Amino acid sequence: MFKILQNRAFLRFWLGQIISHLGDGFTRIAIVYLVATLTKDPLAIGLVIFAQLLPTAFFGLLLGPLADKYNRKWLMVGADIYRMAIVLLMIPFHHSAIALIILIAFQGLGSALFDPARSSSIPDLVGEENIQQAISLSQSTRAAMDIIGPSVGALLMMTNNYNIIFGIDAVTFALSALFILTLRNLGKTKFALVAASESYFQSIGSGVKEVIGMPALRFLLILLLPITLVCGVLNTNLVAVLTNEFHVSAFHFGFIEAATAVGVIVGAGIAAPFALKKFKASTVLLTGTAAIGISMVLIIPLETFQSLYGLLPVYIWSIMVGVLNAFLNVPLSSLFLKVTPAAFRGRGSSLLGFTASSAMMIGILAGGWLSKEIGVLYGTAISGALLMTVAILMPLLKGYKSLSDNSEPQSARETPKPAAVN
Repeated sequence: MFKILQNRAFLRFWLGQIISHLGDGFTRIAIVYLVATLTKDPLAIGLVIFAQLLPTAFFGLLLGPLADKYNRKWLMVGADIYRMAIVLLMIPFHHSAIALIILIAFQGLGSALFDPARSSSIPDLVGEENIQQAISLSQSTRAAMDIIGPSVGALLMMTNNYNIIFGIDAVTFALSALFILTLRNLGKTKFALVAASESYFQSIGSGVKEVIGMPALRFLLILLLPITLVCGVLNTNLVAVLTNEFHVSAFHFGFIEAATAVGVIVGAGIAAPFALKKFKASTVLLTGTAAIGISMVLIIPLETFQSLYGLLPVYIWSIMVGVLNAFLNVPLSSLFLKVTPAAFRGRGSSLLGFTASSAMMIGILAGGWLSKEIGVLYGTAISGALLMTVAILMPLLKGYKSLSDNSEPQSARETPKPAAVN
């Protein structure tokens, strides 16, 4: 996986990701803590999550075509500078929970512009045959920063000076923009002139029509709906399960979250790439979907094991969930980039983000409703059973065969040299 870093352009691209995600980790834990302490209302924490998802859900489709019509490098640089400005605005407003939630939503607009440009740039940097390795490294890097960022952020919070935290995050966006600026040839795509001949709204329509019109891509979007919906349920219920059902202390709560992130690192860096060398990506994706569902059902007997053996089974279960998470994200992201035509990758990525964010928001609401009606344990288990059912039925759809035809094991393909990008 790390051989891909021999590509100097992707190395700079990856270093920008590390710095940016590290700063995001500082800010994320600071805002959650500030909103929680300022409001004393658990609903406000949910509003923070909604504020992060809303821009992608409502504006992602509008912003995605920009990544296909204009230079992606400058779009990413502009998005980084915009997000830097928003983070700096958090400094004078850090005493207001409402202002912080609003600013988080505005920051999400920058991410809704940045993410499609970043995703669609990966094949330009590494070449079509190295997409999976790049996605694996990206996923494991994000998971590592999910451990390191909040941990360092928690240490910085001990100073009780939030201006430092937001200031550091602003600097990380500036550094990320500088790394991207060094990628001289990024964004100079052959289809730019064709895309420029369309009006803005025509490009939105043609992008959606192209993506939905391809059976393999349509199948991925259909599969993404239940996956992200159930993940929304899991995200909503997991905190309540750990704190209310398993009575996890604040100390262990942080380490359990870190254990999940360690699982993602192992899954994205080792387990998922190994599986993708041996099996079709479509097979790995559906197997991961079913396995996540099984892990959610296992939360029922997990309660018994926790009462008998303490928190060790909970830690093992959390690591397993992290590993299996990579069996979803790595093949899903790499398949979507591989199957989507190059001229539509920006719009395809935005449609993917729109679908995921919308379903996640529904899942968060559904998780809250289920936990009230039947309890968090059984609500989580029922959602897992739904995901298992989806994994069993999805191969019956027409699009699965088309997707399977485009997802042979990596070991069955020749691996050409990465594309040279200065």
